[in-house]
Amino acid sequence: MTRSSMSQLDPVAIRAELRSILLSPFVPEGSLLARILTYVVERTLAGDGRSIKAYTIAVEALGRNPNFNPDRDSTVRVAAMRLRNALDLYYDGPGAANVLRIRLVPGCYRPTFEEAVLVESAPVAPATAEPGRLAQSVKVLTSTRMWLLALTVALGADLAMTLSLMASQRTPETAVYDLINQDIQRSYNQRGGY
Repeated sequence: MTRSSMSQLDPVAIRAELRSILLSPFVPEGSLLARILTYVVERTLAGDGRSIKAYTIAVEALGRNPNFNPDRDSTVRVAAMRLRNALDLYYDGPGAANVLRIRLVPGCYRPTFEEAVLVESAPVAPATAEPGRLAQSVKVLTSTRMWLLALTVALGADLAMTLSLMASQRTPETAVYDLINQDIQRSYNQRGGY
């Protein structure tokens, strides 16, 4: 969103959107991600968005030592990546109907404020509409994604451990047999066959 259109957005609406994000399980209030998001949003609303850097986030938002070196400590970079992913999940799930969205563009710590264009859906017949059904569907979808992610990570770790165990199970006896087989093959090749 351009700077001129950003200035047209109401700071009260932006803070209300920030509050709804902090009430979600994606960026829970008081967490590292919540402190970073609150800091960058408030600094931007105060007109001081240009000074938002990894160093200022670490020292001012996270309370790190003024000797903090962002080149050696990747805490802020990693947290910003996690925050971007959490915001994407939030707006794919419970925040999908929100008109105002707060985003962090990759490569930058300054937030952008976007007005989402929502697509109108066909009206639902009153007989089939159940209160809370959409919220349940979103919750199931979100939990399904989390389970799939956890399952993928677990399977990847299992595969890595299996391969590691297979490699470590080479016993000295098998190494001796391999050497004997290599000697037999070498002498076979030197004689030109049997």
